[in-house]
Amino acid sequence: MKNLVYLLIAGMLISACTSQTSESKEEQTNLIVVKNTSEFARTEVISIPTDDLELAPGIYTTGDMPVEAVDLDNDIKADKLLAKVMVPQNQTIEINLSSLKPSPEFTKQTQAEISRKTGGEWVKVTKKSGKEQFEYSKGEFENVDFLRVPEQHTDHSWFIRYEGPGWENELIAYRAYLDWRNAIDIFGKKVDTLVLQKIGQDGFDSYHEDSPWGMDILKAGKSLGIGSIGRLNGEDIVEHFESTDSVTCEITRNGFLSSSIETNYYGWTTGAGTCDVKSILSIKSADYATIHQVSFDTVVDDFVTGIVKHDEGEYFTSEVDDYGYIATYGKQTLFNDNLGMAIVYKKSEVQEIKTDDDYSWLVVFNPSEKVEYQLLGAWEKDLGNISSKTDFKAMLDRKLASLNNPLEVVVN
Repeated sequence: MKNLVYLLIAGMLISACTSQTSESKEEQTNLIVVKNTSEFARTEVISIPTDDLELAPGIYTTGDMPVEAVDLDNDIKADKLLAKVMVPQNQTIEINLSSLKPSPEFTKQTQAEISRKTGGEWVKVTKKSGKEQFEYSKGEFENVDFLRVPEQHTDHSWFIRYEGPGWENELIAYRAYLDWRNAIDIFGKKVDTLVLQKIGQDGFDSYHEDSPWGMDILKAGKSLGIGSIGRLNGEDIVEHFESTDSVTCEITRNGFLSSSIETNYYGWTTGAGTCDVKSILSIKSADYATIHQVSFDTVVDDFVTGIVKHDEGEYFTSEVDDYGYIATYGKQTLFNDNLGMAIVYKKSEVQEIKTDDDYSWLVVFNPSEKVEYQLLGAWEKDLGNISSKTDFKAMLDRKLASLNNPLEVVVN
């Protein structure tokens, strides 16, 4: 009898220990440690693997920290988590995933869209300049996730709202022309809410006028705008996307904390040759920058990007450890406001910085099948409190320091 009692007690102890170990293991597995070894506070969106954590896609919070569960393969199950963390200088924070709670009232902080007209028709017209082209007559704008750009589409054909895709966060908004100009442009924002859905709805190019949300602030002209795609031909002339077989654009992500757009240019032909190009533009909350990933179907040895040259834009550069930037600051908007612009690059991927182009400050990349860089702008009238060259340079220097010394994310 005593032996039976001892066996029962031992079994209960083993069971309890196993249960505690299991619970401890589960609790430990759901604990994320984020360490900031920088000499300044960091607010960033980080990526966390879900592993065995069963979560439906959507937005959650733990304490006051927003966490987005992202479904990458459309199986209604989260494949990774995005968390917007705020980590003081030289400190560590913990994220307990066991305490995640749905947060349907959370305000969306990024957006990507493309809006085309439907219900109208293409009409051939003659412009005042004598140029003949097609325009899309009548119809209504409709947001779509995928668009194959019609052959008739060109600049000012009234088919795509603000003439291409747009992406934004609470700080800034960008757009890219889906025509021969192929430049990336900036919408300056006076608010910290999302605004793209309003732009161009009250008159096609009304965004050139000052409004409560902000306005189009950058004149790209014949330049690469900010961070656009180009190639150098044999005469060191930058060529844009004036000749392609076809172009498609897809909203690959329209999320709470990050959004992205994929554009494919098939048969891009310049004096330097022909290739297919994939462009992926991504933006996250709390960062002025757009990450631009560009890949080719062959090695390209003359790929360039850059920043438009304006007479009032003061040019400056910096390189620290693995990363560098080219930048301008000054009264270089359509309305004579202060605007800072920059390209941030990895030093090992760059062949040279060219300053002798007539229209753009250029970054020339090494021969490769893919490149990655960041483009960013900051307007003195936005809510980011960057209103001088000193402020802008300090922000860029922190950007380099952050890239050289990323937050340490440990899954326990």
